[in-house]
Amino acid sequence: MTQNKQETKGVIFDSLSKIVNSNYRICRISSMLLDHFLMGFLIIPPAIILSIISENIGLELNNRMETFVFFLIVFVYLNKDFLNGKSPAKRILGYQVVNQKTKKPATELQCFIRNLTIVIGFPIEVVVGFINPERRIGDFIANTKVVVSEKAKLKTIWTDLKKTKLKSNFIGIILIGGIYFYALSLIL
Repeated sequence: MTQNKQETKGVIFDSLSKIVNSNYRICRISSMLLDHFLMGFLIIPPAIILSIISENIGLELNNRMETFVFFLIVFVYLNKDFLNGKSPAKRILGYQVVNQKTKKPATELQCFIRNLTIVIGFPIEVVVGFINPERRIGDFIANTKVVVSEKAKLKTIWTDLKKTKLKSNFIGIILIGGIYFYALSLIL
Protein backbone atom coordinates (compact mmCIF):
# COMPACT_ATOMS: atom_id res chain seq x y z
CA MET A 1 0.00 0.00 0.00
CA THR A 2 1.49 3.32 -1.08
CA GLN A 3 0.92 6.37 1.09
CA ASN A 4 1.46 9.89 -0.10
CA LYS A 5 3.41 12.43 1.95
CA GLN A 6 0.25 14.09 3.27
CA GLU A 7 -0.99 10.86 4.86
CA THR A 8 2.33 10.17 6.59
CA LYS A 9 2.31 13.48 8.47
CA GLY A 10 -0.63 12.43 10.60
CA VAL A 11 -4.13 13.50 11.42
CA ILE A 12 -3.08 15.95 14.14
CA PHE A 13 -0.64 17.74 11.82
CA ASP A 14 -3.25 17.95 9.08
CA SER A 15 -5.89 19.30 11.46
CA LEU A 16 -3.55 21.92 12.91
CA SER A 17 -2.40 22.96 9.43
CA LYS A 18 -6.00 23.48 8.30
CA ILE A 19 -6.82 25.55 11.39
CA VAL A 20 -3.66 27.66 11.25
CA ASN A 21 -3.75 28.27 7.50
CA SER A 22 -7.47 29.07 7.42
CA ASN A 23 -7.20 32.52 8.98
CA TYR A 24 -4.43 35.13 8.72
CA ARG A 25 -5.01 36.23 12.33
CA ILE A 26 -4.51 32.69 13.59
CA CYS A 27 -1.39 32.41 11.39
CA ARG A 28 0.12 35.55 12.97
CA ILE A 29 -0.71 34.52 16.53
CA SER A 30 0.72 31.07 15.77
CA SER A 31 3.86 32.78 14.48
CA MET A 32 4.18 34.84 17.67
CA LEU A 33 3.68 31.82 19.90
CA LEU A 34 6.06 29.67 17.84
CA ASP A 35 8.67 32.43 18.10
CA HIS A 36 8.33 32.46 21.88
CA PHE A 37 8.54 28.67 22.05
CA LEU A 38 11.56 28.43 19.75
CA MET A 39 13.43 31.28 21.40
CA GLY A 40 12.70 29.81 24.81
CA PHE A 41 13.93 26.43 23.60
CA LEU A 42 17.11 28.00 22.20
CA ILE A 43 17.84 30.24 25.20
CA ILE A 44 16.61 28.60 28.39
CA PRO A 45 18.31 25.15 28.21
CA PRO A 46 21.80 26.63 27.61
CA ALA A 47 21.22 29.07 30.50
CA ILE A 48 20.24 26.19 32.80
CA ILE A 49 23.24 24.12 31.70
CA LEU A 50 25.55 27.10 32.22
CA SER A 51 24.20 27.69 35.74
CA ILE A 52 24.56 23.99 36.65
CA ILE A 53 28.14 23.90 35.34
CA SER A 54 29.09 27.14 37.09
CA GLU A 55 27.63 25.86 40.37
CA ASN A 56 29.42 22.51 40.06
CA ILE A 57 32.82 24.12 39.48
CA GLY A 58 32.29 26.44 42.42
CA LEU A 59 31.77 29.63 40.44
CA GLU A 60 29.28 31.74 42.31
CA LEU A 61 27.42 34.36 40.39
CA ASN A 62 26.73 37.56 42.28
CA ASN A 63 23.54 39.53 41.75
CA ARG A 64 25.10 41.78 39.12
CA MET A 65 26.33 38.80 37.11
CA GLU A 66 22.92 37.10 37.32
CA THR A 67 21.26 40.32 36.19
CA PHE A 68 23.73 40.64 33.31
CA VAL A 69 23.08 37.05 32.17
CA PHE A 70 19.33 37.57 32.42
CA PHE A 71 19.42 40.75 30.36
CA LEU A 72 21.80 39.14 27.85
CA ILE A 73 19.18 36.43 27.32
CA VAL A 74 16.48 39.08 26.91
CA PHE A 75 18.75 40.97 24.46
CA VAL A 76 19.13 37.84 22.31
CA TYR A 77 15.38 37.35 22.40
CA LEU A 78 14.70 40.95 21.37
CA ASN A 79 16.97 40.54 18.37
CA LYS A 80 15.33 37.42 16.97
CA ASP A 81 14.26 39.28 13.80
CA PHE A 82 17.72 40.72 13.06
CA LEU A 83 18.55 38.70 10.00
CA ASN A 84 16.58 39.94 7.01
CA GLY A 85 13.55 40.75 9.20
CA LYS A 86 12.84 37.06 9.80
CA SER A 87 12.82 35.29 13.14
CA PRO A 88 13.04 31.48 13.18
CA ALA A 89 9.23 31.15 13.26
CA LYS A 90 8.78 33.74 10.51
CA ARG A 91 11.16 31.74 8.32
CA ILE A 92 9.24 28.52 8.91
CA LEU A 93 5.77 30.04 8.47
CA GLY A 94 6.64 32.48 5.67
CA TYR A 95 6.56 35.98 7.16
CA GLN A 96 8.90 38.95 7.19
CA VAL A 97 9.11 42.23 9.06
CA VAL A 98 9.33 45.10 6.58
CA ASN A 99 9.62 48.87 6.77
CA GLN A 100 6.10 50.32 6.57
CA LYS A 101 7.11 52.99 4.02
CA THR A 102 9.72 51.29 1.82
CA LYS A 103 8.38 47.71 2.00
CA LYS A 104 12.02 46.54 2.23
CA PRO A 105 13.16 44.25 5.06
CA ALA A 106 13.19 46.13 8.35
CA THR A 107 16.56 47.24 9.67
CA GLU A 108 18.11 45.63 12.71
CA LEU A 109 17.30 48.72 14.76
CA GLN A 110 13.64 48.68 13.69
CA CYS A 111 13.38 44.98 14.60
CA PHE A 112 14.95 45.63 18.00
CA ILE A 113 12.63 48.57 18.73
CA ARG A 114 9.50 46.65 17.67
CA ASN A 115 10.38 43.84 20.07
CA LEU A 116 10.97 46.09 23.10
CA THR A 117 7.24 46.18 23.81
CA ILE A 118 7.12 42.39 24.19
CA VAL A 119 9.18 42.54 27.39
CA ILE A 120 6.66 44.82 29.04
CA GLY A 121 3.35 43.61 27.68
CA PHE A 122 3.37 40.29 25.84
CA PRO A 123 -0.32 39.52 26.53
CA ILE A 124 -1.33 42.96 25.23
CA GLU A 125 0.79 42.42 22.11
CA VAL A 126 -0.98 39.10 21.45
CA VAL A 127 -4.39 40.78 21.70
CA VAL A 128 -3.32 43.65 19.42
CA GLY A 129 -1.76 41.10 17.02
CA PHE A 130 -5.07 39.25 16.90
CA ILE A 131 -7.04 42.45 16.22
CA ASN A 132 -4.52 43.75 13.65
CA PRO A 133 -2.43 40.85 12.31
CA GLU A 134 -0.15 43.05 10.20
CA ARG A 135 0.88 45.44 12.97
CA ARG A 136 1.16 45.19 16.72
CA ILE A 137 2.13 47.97 19.15
CA GLY A 138 5.85 47.52 18.50
CA ASP A 139 5.25 47.81 14.76
CA PHE A 140 3.56 51.20 15.19
CA ILE A 141 6.51 52.45 17.23
CA ALA A 142 9.16 51.10 14.83
CA ASN A 143 7.20 51.92 11.65
CA THR A 144 7.17 48.29 10.52
CA LYS A 145 4.64 45.65 9.59
CA VAL A 146 4.61 41.89 8.99
CA VAL A 147 3.96 40.62 5.48
CA VAL A 148 3.71 37.22 3.87
CA SER A 149 7.06 36.09 2.48
CA GLU A 150 8.69 32.97 1.16
CA LYS A 151 8.99 30.12 3.62
CA ALA A 152 12.57 29.21 4.41
CA LYS A 153 14.42 26.55 6.32
CA LEU A 154 16.14 27.35 9.59
CA LYS A 155 19.54 26.77 7.97
CA THR A 156 19.07 30.04 6.09
CA ILE A 157 19.84 31.79 9.38
CA TRP A 158 23.51 30.75 8.99
CA THR A 159 23.58 31.99 5.40
CA ASP A 160 22.14 35.36 6.42
CA LEU A 161 24.50 35.53 9.42
CA LYS A 162 27.54 35.05 7.15
CA LYS A 163 26.37 37.95 4.95
CA THR A 164 25.93 40.31 7.92
CA LYS A 165 28.40 43.15 8.26
CA LEU A 166 28.92 45.48 11.21
CA LYS A 167 26.63 48.46 10.70
CA SER A 168 25.95 51.66 12.58
CA ASN A 169 22.57 50.14 13.53
CA PHE A 170 24.37 47.69 15.81
CA ILE A 171 25.91 50.54 17.78
CA GLY A 172 22.47 52.14 18.14
CA ILE A 173 20.98 48.85 19.26
CA ILE A 174 23.68 48.36 21.88
CA LEU A 175 23.16 51.91 23.19
CA ILE A 176 19.37 51.67 23.26
CA GLY A 177 19.58 48.18 24.75
CA GLY A 178 22.00 49.30 27.44
CA ILE A 179 19.81 52.22 28.47
CA TYR A 180 16.66 50.09 28.33
CA PHE A 181 18.14 47.26 30.39
CA TYR A 182 19.70 49.66 32.87
CA ALA A 183 16.28 51.25 33.42
CA LEU A 184 14.69 47.80 33.80
CA SER A 185 17.33 46.77 36.33
CA LEU A 186 16.50 49.87 38.40
CA ILE A 187 12.82 48.95 38.33
CA LEU A 188 13.48 45.34 39.28
